[in-house]
Amino acid sequence: MPNPAPLLGPRHRRNLAMKRPKPRVVGALIIGCLGCGEGGDLALSAGAPATAVVRGTIVYCGIPISAAEVVLLVQQAESGQVRPVDAEIGPVTTDNRGQYLIEVAPPFAVPGPALVRLRVTPPGGSLQEFPGDTVEFGLAQPARDTLRLDADLGKAAGNCD
Repeated sequence: MPNPAPLLGPRHRRNLAMKRPKPRVVGALIIGCLGCGEGGDLALSAGAPATAVVRGTIVYCGIPISAAEVVLLVQQAESGQVRPVDAEIGPVTTDNRGQYLIEVAPPFAVPGPALVRLRVTPPGGSLQEFPGDTVEFGLAQPARDTLRLDADLGKAAGNCD
């Protein structure tokens, strides 16, 4: 088939040239599509943040402790994960009712369960670590799963009646 470009005027040649896909654009699209299919969980864990929320109240024998520092320890090792998560999130400070809220989105976390524990340092006191629970990471923004972790420093030390 002969090339129609010499028969057309300059304006038509320009429109014809604009309709042809550029080799660079086509190449970038092909490489991008191949990269999406190859990664599996890898693309998810490196690109989209997996998130969760942990909230709770810190008390001493039932009395709320304000200005306590709370650190959340997060561990996750799922199959297909780029690398395991072993992170410390915080510290955050409790409010005047002893409450805290931590939004968790550690690097390399993937949707699924993760183990969390609390480290609490009351004002003028020493650090105490508390057993935690399992939180479920998801891709929703804002995070949908909320884990409640309360800690009673007095009971942990055996000082409450």
